[in-house]
Amino acid sequence: MLALSRWKIILVAVSFLFGLIFTLPNIVSPSSLPSWLPHQRINLGLDLQGGSYLLLEVDTNALNQERLTNLTEDIRTKLQTAQYPFSGLGVHGNTISVRIDDPTKAQAAYDLLNNNLGERLLTGGRDITIRQGPDQTIQVAFVPQAAAAAARDAVTRSIEIIRKRIDALGTKEPAITQQGSARIVVEAPGESDPERLKEVIGKTAKLTFQMVDSQISPEDMQAGRIPPDDQVLPSDDGHSAAYVVKKRALVTGEMLTAASPSHDQNNQPDINFAFNSQGTRRFSEATSQNIGKPFAIVLDGRVISAPVIQTAITGGSGEITGNFTEDSAHNLALLLKSGALPAPLKIVEQHTVGAELGADAVKAGQVSILMGAVLIFAFIILSYGLFGVFAAIALIVNGLMIVGAMSVTQATLTLPGIAGLVLTLAVAVDANVLIYERMRDEVRSGRQAMSAADAGFSRALVTIIDANVTTLVAAMIMFQFGSGPVKGFAWTLFIGVITSVFTAVLITQVLIGWWFRAFRAKSLPIYAEKREFWPLIKALPQKSHVRFVRLARLFATLSIIGVIATAIGFFYPGLNLGIDFKGGTVIELNTGAKPVDLGKVRGAVSNLHLGDIQVQTFGKPDDAVVRFQTPAGADANSTAVRVKSAVTQAIGPVTFSRTDVVGPEVSDELKVRGAGALLAAIGLMLIYIWFRFELQFGLGAVVALFHDVTLSFGLILLLRLEFSLDIIAALLTIIGYSMNDTVVVFDRLRENRRKYKRMALRDLIDLSVNETLSRTVITGLTALLALSGLAIFGGESLRPLSIVLLFGIVIGTYSSIYVASPIILLWGVKREDEVAKPIAPQPARP
Repeated sequence: MLALSRWKIILVAVSFLFGLIFTLPNIVSPSSLPSWLPHQRINLGLDLQGGSYLLLEVDTNALNQERLTNLTEDIRTKLQTAQYPFSGLGVHGNTISVRIDDPTKAQAAYDLLNNNLGERLLTGGRDITIRQGPDQTIQVAFVPQAAAAAARDAVTRSIEIIRKRIDALGTKEPAITQQGSARIVVEAPGESDPERLKEVIGKTAKLTFQMVDSQISPEDMQAGRIPPDDQVLPSDDGHSAAYVVKKRALVTGEMLTAASPSHDQNNQPDINFAFNSQGTRRFSEATSQNIGKPFAIVLDGRVISAPVIQTAITGGSGEITGNFTEDSAHNLALLLKSGALPAPLKIVEQHTVGAELGADAVKAGQVSILMGAVLIFAFIILSYGLFGVFAAIALIVNGLMIVGAMSVTQATLTLPGIAGLVLTLAVAVDANVLIYERMRDEVRSGRQAMSAADAGFSRALVTIIDANVTTLVAAMIMFQFGSGPVKGFAWTLFIGVITSVFTAVLITQVLIGWWFRAFRAKSLPIYAEKREFWPLIKALPQKSHVRFVRLARLFATLSIIGVIATAIGFFYPGLNLGIDFKGGTVIELNTGAKPVDLGKVRGAVSNLHLGDIQVQTFGKPDDAVVRFQTPAGADANSTAVRVKSAVTQAIGPVTFSRTDVVGPEVSDELKVRGAGALLAAIGLMLIYIWFRFELQFGLGAVVALFHDVTLSFGLILLLRLEFSLDIIAALLTIIGYSMNDTVVVFDRLRENRRKYKRMALRDLIDLSVNETLSRTVITGLTALLALSGLAIFGGESLRPLSIVLLFGIVIGTYSSIYVASPIILLWGVKREDEVAKPIAPQPARP
């Protein structure tokens, strides 16, 4: 493997150039680069550059009810026109029912409706079913395929309309994507005023022109004596609180071709509009036939104007007057021009990050990455000397390839993604450590230096692949189950694992091969017969003889106590659920130079009667966070606006750096998805270990994983860390790391079973753990050093994630020795069909 093949050298050079070229746009301004070089940069997540994130849900139930209402009015019109007497017309569930009063006309009425209602589906057949029921009734319903098609169409149309509206606002590079079947994600970088965004996006802007029923007196309206073809709508025109209007719309907003803000003869803001040919014809007919009668201009179920028709309007244009301001007229014109949403949108989740907070996060991320890289390089070079330098070079290329790959794929780097990047660099060292420790083993078994180095690469490769597959599984599950920042963390980790294996195996191999060829080395610089103190690896004992199994019962007892204590902690005091999992609102604020008066903030928010409220400082004295649950039935977003207003009145001008709103339906889904992600990770790893080893190995690994996850929960309970999606990502990473460590021990145990067929199983376990101990210590210390920098310099947002990961590294190492391996001892393994494959020692050269 150490042969300096031409293809290896070319591949190393290409990988380095790839990383360098595609990383450059992230270091220098793309405009200063030649045109033939790539200009793609890594996209910064909203938590790093500021902006607004909205998760919208298309109200398909409202859409379905509207379609049923329109179909009901069609049935009413057709039966009235044909003069078929009927009664009981109404919607019952998802079915429209009507009774034909004249038995002699029941069949004719059925034929009329059957021949004139419904539309053809693309898949064939009609979108409705019509059948005759008992007692001269006719029942009409939409087929399920039509309802599903209408919902899909509504989501697609909503995305296009939202895009038009956001483009009109001038927001740069918005990301609008569909999530699931009926949800839309809107990410608007740089848009730190979510209220303006929501006002434009969330308004349905369904415009209709409907006749006012002047025959209904105010007394009849108050008493509820309303004809079935009428409806009462509230008014915003300043003349009447409500109007009785005909349900059937004369003209709808879909027929508009233009809308623009203007001013009337009194210089008051109004809106000019123009219809298409169909709208012009229908509006002309309606105004010609109803001169002297009032008609209502209705926007989203509220009358904004109710003028009297003075003359026929045949030109296809007109103006809408009302109680408009300059801004409201401009926004309404924008909404009408972009088109009405086919169904109302509900804001089920909202996150807003100020640009200043995003810039602070970027600085903290840069410092933590730099500090992590310095600590890793220093430690690996001190540990392995020259070979540590080779590993450091491989890490530099690895970092370039990660950034380059993320630039090519236009990946989004999030705050947790920075943690993934630091952790990836730390774990990348593990592949080099596995190779180097294998080399040392081969020298101890009698191989010459170059042969030992070659065998080290060959024998370590299987272990490296087995160990990193588990981390890939964890990353893929995070990407599948996670959302937003967690996906960024998962994608960074996924790319990093692949590039780490590539650089550790190939680049290090080429460098060591070149070193052997250039210096004709007769010994490895990482191995010495006697203890030396440079590099530090030579100071470690050649072999350790710790009797790990002897202490298994003691540590098993301690682990059981820890698991029981964690189980009790789940009931009391319970997890400190973050907004992701319990819903509600979190608002972060900054007062500038003066400390936050928590008493005034708490008092102002308490006066709003929101129930459970938490107000506390974090980070600096001028930073505070307000957490509260939205009362049942209240709108979370309007409640957040009230809280901000109350806080501002109480303590003066403040900057609201972050606003997170999560609805209860989203939090419930995240609970299920979070639990599903953890169980899926453990289940898949059981299958993988079962496939690669044996069932008892898989069970030992799974018990160790449950142990690690449980004790990690114990730490979260003990420190009262906020349990969020970031913590779920940390737990999945711990599962991957723990399995990585366990696989290394299992791989050595499997090998030793073949070499020492008659050795007692407990002695085999002790031997295998001791042989991998130096690798375990060095890899663990590297990860701890890197994550320590992240915990110290990564800021408040990354600190909980870093603390859990730090603990997970320690507990994952512990469990591979004192949880997974003892399970193998208790279960036992089959050995009679194994073939012994001892390594024949080679005579050492003089």
